[in-house]
Amino acid sequence: MSDISIPGVTASKYKTDELIQGLMKAERIPRDRAESELKKYKQEQSAWRQLNQLTTVLRDASKTLYSYNNPFSEKIAASTNERALTATVTREAKEQSFRVLVSQIAQTDSFLSNEIDSKGTVPQGEYTFSVGDKSVTFSWKGGSYKDFSEALNRRSSGILRASFIQITPKTSSMLIESLKPGEKNRLTFSGDARNFAIEAGFITPNDTAPVSPEKEAHTAPPLSSERIDFSGNARAKDGLVLTFSVSVHPVPSGSTGENAATGPEPVKAGSVTYANITIENAHSEGAPTDAQPVLKPQPVTDMSVLSLRSSKGVQIPLPAVRDSEEPVEMSIPLSEYGDVDALLVNNKNTEKELRISGLKISDPRAAGDVIPVNPVSIAQDAVLKYEGITIRRPTNTIDDLVPGVTLQLFEPTDKNETISVKPDTDLAKEAIITLVAHYNRVMAELNILTQNKPEVISEIQYFTEDETKTAEERLGMMLGDSTLTGLKNALQRITSSGYRANDTTTITILSQLGISTRSTAGSGVDSSKLRGYLEIDEKKLDEALKTKIEDIKLLFGFDSDGDLVVDSGIAQALDKNLTPYVQTGGIFPNRTSGLGTKITASEKKIAQLDTQLERKEAELKSQYGQMEGTLNSLQNQSNSISNFSKQNSN
Repeated sequence: MSDISIPGVTASKYKTDELIQGLMKAERIPRDRAESELKKYKQEQSAWRQLNQLTTVLRDASKTLYSYNNPFSEKIAASTNERALTATVTREAKEQSFRVLVSQIAQTDSFLSNEIDSKGTVPQGEYTFSVGDKSVTFSWKGGSYKDFSEALNRRSSGILRASFIQITPKTSSMLIESLKPGEKNRLTFSGDARNFAIEAGFITPNDTAPVSPEKEAHTAPPLSSERIDFSGNARAKDGLVLTFSVSVHPVPSGSTGENAATGPEPVKAGSVTYANITIENAHSEGAPTDAQPVLKPQPVTDMSVLSLRSSKGVQIPLPAVRDSEEPVEMSIPLSEYGDVDALLVNNKNTEKELRISGLKISDPRAAGDVIPVNPVSIAQDAVLKYEGITIRRPTNTIDDLVPGVTLQLFEPTDKNETISVKPDTDLAKEAIITLVAHYNRVMAELNILTQNKPEVISEIQYFTEDETKTAEERLGMMLGDSTLTGLKNALQRITSSGYRANDTTTITILSQLGISTRSTAGSGVDSSKLRGYLEIDEKKLDEALKTKIEDIKLLFGFDSDGDLVVDSGIAQALDKNLTPYVQTGGIFPNRTSGLGTKITASEKKIAQLDTQLERKEAELKSQYGQMEGTLNSLQNQSNSISNFSKQNSN
């Protein structure tokens, strides 16, 4: 049994295993060749896929710079007083600056009750609370102030809010506040809510004697004066407000009563009448006198026509009215002018008539016939002056005053503040730098694939160790590939060419932005320097963006033939040239797909060769096993004969 040998399992004294391995090595040559091809195909496919990804990113970055959403059209807004007002803008806003003075911000009604017993209760009843034209009504079965506040909040539907505030261990207060700003959105109480509000000290009946102008309207012709007395003294401490509308209308020249001189009238000579016969004297002859022309006065325009009279008889000027035929609403807080008792109208204009209507004096705190006892805030509109024009809005967010600009008011200002709208140069700069970065990355990949120089990799300082190792494996992989050579030349040609949108354009080449192969002014893009990589002089780029952003926008993309489609410019040219390479069914996807087909075929071929090799190896092992068995049998027979001969000789 010790002479039995199984090839591949036990050591063979005939070294059949070595013979089989030698034969199989020769048989594996086609399989090894196919495996090498498969590895090569996979490396090339990975390289094409990587190049396709990098080129796609560059194409997308290019498209960003000339599409409708290009960064050159984005705007930002700045305020000289961010604490008082800010502005947000859309890309439709124009580059501009304007002045705003915030007189008051929009507020809601917010009423605090008197101090109440913390254990007190709100009586049963039907409670109605209104804010403007919205109301909340609910039936209350009676209960604590805290429970009442919670019940009101559950039913308020975003109209108002109630809060229960612990003032001392034994006393509390209740706060009811409207959630809608604007003077038309007053907080009012109806039904049992009115009695509750009066008893709790939210409101009290308004028993202040009213003050009113002696008339509600007045027309002031040119060169006229008028005094409109008030029914009483409007005291500053009462916080009254005078409101009215005023419009200015032109009056034709000459309608104010001026007549031209016609010269002296002739004196009648006289006559005598006798017996129904009248004899007139002869007319005297005098030297004619020259008529003296009346000089027409120069037109006077002065919109400072209104003032108040103080209780001491002092005239206090009011802001100038707007020269507009459309009625302009004015609101005068009388508390700012002291105690006053009359409105004075002094129209010094020669050809303008003033029409005042809706004269009214009111208490802004009053809501109907009641006033709040402890107001935290009173509902009012936002009032501001835009370039000297008084504007009123019911909210502090104003988006209908300047196109594309939304103002947000936070507090009044004591002087004009400036809102500046300008291009977002930081966003534009970031987009340009991103384009250059992606361009350089594509150029680096092209250099690695089409050149066989190690310094191509060593000069790239931003590669990680893994990226460097991968680049070394791909170095020169596609040396001589005309597709990649053509792409590289096209990229360098595009970035070095000039693009002039019109005769007034001053930025026509990248080097004027500080972008070139050496970042030297006026050098342009030289492909022999830095292997075609672009560098950026940020200082020069910042200056160009600050002063020539519209020209820079046109450099990257413009309409050259008036069809409203961008068809020229650096970014447009990059997009146009790169799209055939990366689009579905494009050059790079086709290369990747073609290699995928080869990879599949190679893997199938290798699988077939592996099957053939396994079968061949099994066949050789079987044959050599039989051979060894035969040799062992012959050897045994030989040994038996030798032993038999030895026995006979003995």
